[in-house]
Amino acid sequence: MAYVNLIIAFAFLSAAIVNLAGPEGIRAEFAKWGYPAWLRVAVSAVEFVGSALLLMTRTQWLGALLLLAVTLGILVSFARSKEWMRVQYPFVLLLLLVASLQQTYASGQALPG
Repeated sequence: MAYVNLIIAFAFLSAAIVNLAGPEGIRAEFAKWGYPAWLRVAVSAVEFVGSALLLMTRTQWLGALLLLAVTLGILVSFARSKEWMRVQYPFVLLLLLVASLQQTYASGQALPG
């Protein structure tokens, strides 16, 4: 499962860098969806933190949950704007995150303690 977490972490780290850089296309999408400008930076921060947490054994569950929240936000944004052809990639990430959480739970590392 470690390779799956690496793939997920790399995907969200890449997204975090793009969101933080904020090219015009990304800024326009956030505006089109009606989100405030600061949300792009906040999402980027959560993506950075979630990616880092996902790579550490004791915090994988927290990283996966944070990234799952971001992914659900992406899917909701696409659904609200009826951008159905764009949901495939976040849906695959959603499935990978659920698999990661299930594996973390099965290994007994789901909760601290």
